[in-house]
Amino acid sequence: MISLPYTRTCIQVRFSDLDFLGHVSNSVYAQYFDLARIDFFRELDKVSKAPHNVVASVKMDMLREIRFDHEVVVDTWCSHVGNKSMTIEHHIYANGECATTSSSVIVGFDRETRSAIALPSGWQVTDPSLIPAKPA
Repeated sequence: MISLPYTRTCIQVRFSDLDFLGHVSNSVYAQYFDLARIDFFRELDKVSKAPHNVVASVKMDMLREIRFDHEVVVDTWCSHVGNKSMTIEHHIYANGECATTSSSVIVGFDRETRSAIALPSGWQVTDPSLIPAKPA
């Protein structure tokens, strides 16, 4: 059995990420999740080869604003593993406070047949003891 990783991704907030109110636009959050998911799968590939995958669903809750001068990190882990899909959780922290939570369903994908495929057997959700309550 392989416990899936927990990762932390540092985000550099760019001026172009901001909207006219001076905080990160909600349309940019998906880019932050994509960067964090890449880090997650890079870490996973160190212990188990992951198949290609696609995002089937994303749910996000914005709890507070993120501004240009904030230190931003994204924590990422897996909360559910099924046969062909898995659920990836993200928390975005701005200056140590949770600003956004997200849950994404990821599906294994065969690039040749363009269809869903099974995930490797033996994957387990991320060990909860690895997930800190918030950045130190």
